Amino acid sequence: LRMYPEAPARIAEKSISSDLLVHVLKFQSDIKKHGSFSAVLDSAQGDELEYLKEAVECAERGYFRAAIVLCWCAAVDRLHKKVMLLGLDKFNNASGQMSAMTSGRYKRFNKKFEIHNLSDLRMSVFDNDLLWVLEFLGLIDGNQHEKLSICFTVRNTCAHPGDASPSPENVASFFSDINQHVLQNKKLSLT
Repeated sequence: LRMYPEAPARIAEKSISSDLLVHVLKFQSDIKKHGSFSAVLDSAQGDELEYLKEAVECAERGYFRAAIVLCWCAAVDRLHKKVMLLGLDKFNNASGQMSAMTSGRYKRFNKKFEIHNLSDLRMSVFDNDLLWVLEFLGLIDGNQHEKLSICFTVRNTCAHPGDASPSPENVASFFSDINQHVLQNKKLSLT
């Protein structure tokens, strides 16, 4: 309007309004195009498939918090089973090496694990610590670690009372990140 002071305000408002409306509608259709919840099922293996089926069903029914929590459960199930395939000695040794470091990326990691079985792993190692050890072992890189840490934060906000409800787009993004960085990650394959 400032650029064309001679233009009637009514015409300029109509033009701006329709320009904005068209842009918003185009953007919304792009989000819906990428928001398929069931794509996460394609890369699932074993028990994690049950978690993901429930997660997709929750997402499709609008139970977005539950969907995110269940999808995270599937991701952590894969990570735990990968650790078991590698061997607990390797995991324990890695945590010991990390806790001994005084410089570099892992210098603040101060936990030395003595894990003996899957139940011990599930009950003793926090998800955040698990991500650090997996990065140290080279199963995820620093960027994947950051993305998965964000997913873990989203999972935490969904699993605890609060007003930060996820949107369908948030759920689609969460599912996409889990699919890309865990389920489709060749280094985390169980076969």
